[in-house]
Amino acid sequence: MKSNLSVLTIVLFSIVLHTALAGDLSNIRGVGMGRTINAASRGIDALGINPANIAIPDQGNFNLNLAPFGLRVSTELLDYGLYKEYFTGVDSVGKRWAKRLEPADIDKILSQMPDLPKTRVAAEMMVGGVSFQNPIVGGIGFAFIEHAGAAITLSKDFFRMAAFGLEPAGSVYMFDGTAVSAWWYGEYNVSYGRKLPVDLKFLKDLYAGIGIKIIQGYGISQPISQKSSFGNYPDPANPAQYTLRGNIDFLTTHAGVDFMNKNSDAPITPFPNPVGKGTGFDIGLSGELINGVRIAMSVTDIGKITWNKNVIESYGSGAITITGASNNLEDTLKSVFKGKTRPGEAFDTNLPTALRLGFVTEASEIPVLKFLPGKLILAFDYLQGFNESLGNTTKPRFSLGTEYRVFPVLPLRTGLAFGGGDKMRWAFGFGLDFHYFSLDFASDNFGMVFIPKSFQVVSVSLGMKIRV
Repeated sequence: MKSNLSVLTIVLFSIVLHTALAGDLSNIRGVGMGRTINAASRGIDALGINPANIAIPDQGNFNLNLAPFGLRVSTELLDYGLYKEYFTGVDSVGKRWAKRLEPADIDKILSQMPDLPKTRVAAEMMVGGVSFQNPIVGGIGFAFIEHAGAAITLSKDFFRMAAFGLEPAGSVYMFDGTAVSAWWYGEYNVSYGRKLPVDLKFLKDLYAGIGIKIIQGYGISQPISQKSSFGNYPDPANPAQYTLRGNIDFLTTHAGVDFMNKNSDAPITPFPNPVGKGTGFDIGLSGELINGVRIAMSVTDIGKITWNKNVIESYGSGAITITGASNNLEDTLKSVFKGKTRPGEAFDTNLPTALRLGFVTEASEIPVLKFLPGKLILAFDYLQGFNESLGNTTKPRFSLGTEYRVFPVLPLRTGLAFGGGDKMRWAFGFGLDFHYFSLDFASDNFGMVFIPKSFQVVSVSLGMKIRV
């Protein structure tokens, strides 16, 4: 068996040349409830979710968030069971040694991998955020939020090639469907909500809100096309001679701040000059029905980013036929897939627009649950993305979430989420919630603690808040 990781590395990273791999994740309470937060969010937590909820009275009139952040990684390449079996080594005389993968092992790994396995990384931090609520004025919130992430879809043949290389008997590899994108941008979000002066028979109240976002783009890489394949064919008359035939067709657009350019000596700074700018909007409604159920609807991230600085295109196209020794073919393959670069033109990227619907109620409003001590809230959310941009997905997500306070200072949260491009997730979170200060922790895939062999998602979110 022949391993050819060098070819895989060159092919993969040539496609994502100049890539900077750097909502909901910084909303710690919502993450612990399975990201079920549209109707339940209040104060600063409502920014980016539903601006109408900023005006709803809650603990304290002033909220200050102290850099809450969230990180989430999911992959379909392999689960933890396969990773532990094949990639953590084997015990030998008190030491662990790398496990040699036999053809049968590789076949097992590949058989459990979809044809186009996806890996997604998302990180979010609210660098600073404040909100103010007053019964007369309404609710006002401001925040600066950083977003970064990557979405990688690789053909299974990438991994076949890494394991078997250019085989002596000949091999064919197809890379159709491969797509690699990455992004980094920040938003200045100013949101306002207030109670509407309307009298509706079926509602106790009705709140409306709007959020305006000024977007600063720092880095983007997105594929335009990728349809490439190749195969090596041995010459029956000369076993040492091979013919490489392939079709190369890929185009990727990039833009990045100065220090991302390998030819630049610009220093790395946390707030560089942006290479893209844009605007976005959030709109929302929230009202309580007469039976104690609050319903909410919002549309978030309406808008786009225009990237007009440091734009570069990576491209390669054409058919190739090369005859030579096996090693020469591998060198040629690396060169061909590396492609070329050229200056690009300005382009637009849509923000991850989504529709959010949800409701929340307290257990005290449900007759069969009134016996429970403390305060229990129950919530449901439906999220529908309108595009596949910046980590968004058009696959709908449903979630159920709860928050239970037997002791007011110790909220326990949990939830189940379905869809959105992932398997079912069980979320969990908790907090220390005092009148003037709260500390929250959450993971939207806490099930990995109990079923470690099958988990494919790692998620952690942490944040602090001050109230006055």
